[in-house]
Amino acid sequence: MLRAMRILGLLVLALVVSCSFPGGADGDGDGDDRGDGGGGGDGGGDGGGDDGPCVVGARSCAGIGVERECQDVGGEPRWVEAACGEHSYCLDDRCVAACLDECALGETRGSGSSTERCELYAAATGTFVTPPAGGHTLARRHLAWLRGRHLANGYVANTLFTTAGHQTPLAYTGTVDAAEWTGVYLAAESLRALATRSPDAIRNVEAITERIYQLFDITGAPGYMARIWAPRDGDPLLAALYDPQDWSHFAVSYGGGRAFSHAWTSRDMYAGVALGLALAYDASTSAAHRGRIREVALVLARELVVARQAVPVRVRYHAFGGWQQADLTFDMQHTILVPNEMVDGRVFIQIGSEASPSDYNASELRGAREFLPDMQTVLRQTPIIGGLVPSIPRPGSALMLASFMALALHVTDGVPGTEADRALIRAHVDAGKAGWLAIMRQYAYHNAEECWTQYFGLTIAHHPVYALLHLPDHTGLAAAVRDDVLAARMRSFVAGHHNAYFDFIAAAKGPPGLVSAPTVAETRSQLLGFVAPPKAAVAVDNRGAYPANPSCAGQASTAVAVRDRVPMDFLWQHHPFRLVNQFVDPRHVYPGADYLIGYWMGRLNDLVPDDAPGTCTRWR
Repeated sequence: MLRAMRILGLLVLALVVSCSFPGGADGDGDGDDRGDGGGGGDGGGDGGGDDGPCVVGARSCAGIGVERECQDVGGEPRWVEAACGEHSYCLDDRCVAACLDECALGETRGSGSSTERCELYAAATGTFVTPPAGGHTLARRHLAWLRGRHLANGYVANTLFTTAGHQTPLAYTGTVDAAEWTGVYLAAESLRALATRSPDAIRNVEAITERIYQLFDITGAPGYMARIWAPRDGDPLLAALYDPQDWSHFAVSYGGGRAFSHAWTSRDMYAGVALGLALAYDASTSAAHRGRIREVALVLARELVVARQAVPVRVRYHAFGGWQQADLTFDMQHTILVPNEMVDGRVFIQIGSEASPSDYNASELRGAREFLPDMQTVLRQTPIIGGLVPSIPRPGSALMLASFMALALHVTDGVPGTEADRALIRAHVDAGKAGWLAIMRQYAYHNAEECWTQYFGLTIAHHPVYALLHLPDHTGLAAAVRDDVLAARMRSFVAGHHNAYFDFIAAAKGPPGLVSAPTVAETRSQLLGFVAPPKAAVAVDNRGAYPANPSCAGQASTAVAVRDRVPMDFLWQHHPFRLVNQFVDPRHVYPGADYLIGYWMGRLNDLVPDDAPGTCTRWR
């Protein structure tokens, strides 16, 4: 797998040579693991939902389309709700007429003579207008494309069409990463909802939240989520995602029918989902959906806080010309156990692959998902040589763990009935945060000298950083993460990459001056050069247009402009130096969640102006 796994492999081999008593644990690196292979409400936010006693005359919103007033009802003060009228929304504490997006640009509903189309409306003239060129229109178009063509059972996927005309979908691809990009899509829509209060965005936030909740619910293992799930009957494109020969695909009954879940879920999936949930909790106006988020966050936090004793582990490794294995037990914390992925009731760790035993990158962990800030806490339990195991700090894991705890503390803040959970999590954070922060401060990206391999690890680390710095500082870590991690350790690796996701996180959440005004302006300009949908895998050849890097074949020595980039699934997780597209198939289209997260992060944080003010989408 990665750096820690390589160390583990050497330790196991040394152990075999010295005393033939093997041991070890998985260490899949620091943020570089990319596997291929109903809650109640709290009455928070705009969607109060509390119909109990109140003060007569008080007003509030019970949702984006519902206002409420406290009235005397039969001698008792009670909330009385009323729906807002057409094109009217509850903002602050009452319904007001407003121009807010109600649908996705270009989508249709109804049929025949009653068909309606979502078009752009200008409030100043009271007429429907042609969408102007600019970043807001580009965001509206990418949203419509994603929603109409890139949701596999509600989860973000690439789509292969029958032709380059992109009319008829043939298959969904890239679903191994569906959870991460669905989490990022949720984050983007939450940013849109927070920036605009669009009812379309708020409804979408709640729909995506429900899908995220299902990823956890379908596995049956507390705190563990699937990468994607889909029915095995009905839509043939969804049914085709199930591979009965793949051990990480589990046939289940769910939602009233036959389904499957794709598991063996890596930590990058959690990072994207946690980011989305952190933003969705404040963007949603639904007490029920806020309750869903609270349930997921609390169960995840509980599982990670618990200290497990004597967890059965099986280590398999290659030595002396053949495969060996040993059954051990380890005490573990910050680990989620997944019983149906275990081997003979044990967490299974294989070092290397059947084809290449020394390929530690191909090593695998089954039966658990860990978020260990330091792999030493597990590896030091290895018999005989455990005391020789050095510290193996993993800043990305420390950041993820802290973001999960911050989310759990945020969603329980002031919520009756969660006091015990909150106290448990608070105590765990207080006891561990100094050690976590010491590890976070060691963040480094190790692959620049290797031609930017595993660049996606930078994205995985930025997810929890933004979540931590967006949430209220219940952990007491925010200032140090901002100054000592984001500014002092992370920023230098990506400065000058024209990466809107990284640049806007640093500009919005970093210390003042971390990203200069000219750099923000350049990043904004680069973002507006993003390709319009469809973002297809077309041929790109920038050789001659950019200086070649003599040390890295096929790469430029300077960042390629966004408008010229090789198309990718999520642009911000790929390095900006590719000159030529190695995968060309114009039928294959990537979703625009990357543009949406960049644009709406810029909008919410006043880094990107609205270039289509006074307009909104309405049904016509």
